[in-house]
Amino acid sequence: MTGFGAAEDNFKKSKYTIEIRSINSRFCEISLKYPKYLYSKEFELKEAIRKNISRGKLNVNINRESSDERGGNLTLNDASVKEYIVLLKTLRKKINSKEKIRLDHVLHFTEFLMKDTESEIDAEEFTFIVKLLEKALEDLGVMKRKEGKYLEEDVLKRIDFIENENNEIISLGKANTDIEKQKFYEKLASLVIDKNVIDDKRLELEIAIMLEKMDITEECVRLQSHLKFFRESVNSNENAGRKLNFLMQEMNREINTIASKAMDADISQKVSVLKEELEKIREQIQNIE
Repeated sequence: MTGFGAAEDNFKKSKYTIEIRSINSRFCEISLKYPKYLYSKEFELKEAIRKNISRGKLNVNINRESSDERGGNLTLNDASVKEYIVLLKTLRKKINSKEKIRLDHVLHFTEFLMKDTESEIDAEEFTFIVKLLEKALEDLGVMKRKEGKYLEEDVLKRIDFIENENNEIISLGKANTDIEKQKFYEKLASLVIDKNVIDDKRLELEIAIMLEKMDITEECVRLQSHLKFFRESVNSNENAGRKLNFLMQEMNREINTIASKAMDADISQKVSVLKEELEKIREQIQNIE
């Protein structure tokens, strides 16, 4: 689900700002940008995020501003300096240059400048960062819940529509069964001159088999059950995104079966509309956790 969350606070002489941007994704994908001294804590940071977020592609930016730079002063990497000077001398010979090597030539290379950094962040400071991250996640959650409320209203309206259409399909299916039975008898009467040659019991059995193949009641009842569970999942406090996606697959399966069994133009038309509604719901629930 799309959203934005942010939090900032001070820790001693440092000001931390955390921003989280979330876009739709079926899975939980986390991209972290943070100061180098948090490198060893990446797994723990991601775990803190996963406790609050189950789906979505997240870009998390942790920024630190401080008047007291971590690690102290810049130092020289003596070995790198000597290597670059040798390289410059070699280059000067190759191009037959008589120009002297100056300081500004060397300063074009910055790899020999090193900053002392702490290999492990202080436990107290890391605890502070995690709590600030949780505040940013709470802020993100506020925005996502607002969007979720809109999605809930839209999806449930479509579910109500599907339920109403399903009830109409059930009525049409029952009426269609009687019509097809009558058509069968009329066709049989036009083909068979001597009615005495017909085995009535065998005829009734064949008609029963034919009507059973056409009967869509079972599929409609299962669809009704899936719609009920869908509503319950939407109204629950659990993260229902994956469950809703599963129910969507089951509903789509029942509708496809109805389409293949129904021998009625009105039912076929309604099934086409239901498929369109299901596809719209499918697009929406990709955004739901």
